[in-house]
Amino acid sequence: MLVPFQDQASVAAFGIPLPALAAAMHLVLPPPDGRVLAGADAVPELLRLLLGKRWLAWGFRIPGVMPLARRLYAWVARRRRCLVRGYRVD
Repeated sequence: MLVPFQDQASVAAFGIPLPALAAAMHLVLPPPDGRVLAGADAVPELLRLLLGKRWLAWGFRIPGVMPLARRLYAWVARRRRCLVRGYRVD
């Protein structure tokens, strides 16, 4: 289920603070796991859950990929409004 963070009534059920939701996507794994993963850490699990995309998750096991993915995710997240609108960030 995809829940946009702007839907505060639905988001409240997950107990994740709004500033955290605004900073990164969050993946709440189904029970019994129930883990909450955010940003780049959520990507491999999300790929494992998507039919036909599971094979892409293996790349995140390569040494050095997760630190790079976290830096790339943070870079894009800081600039996402500008990237979508075509503005430049200094």
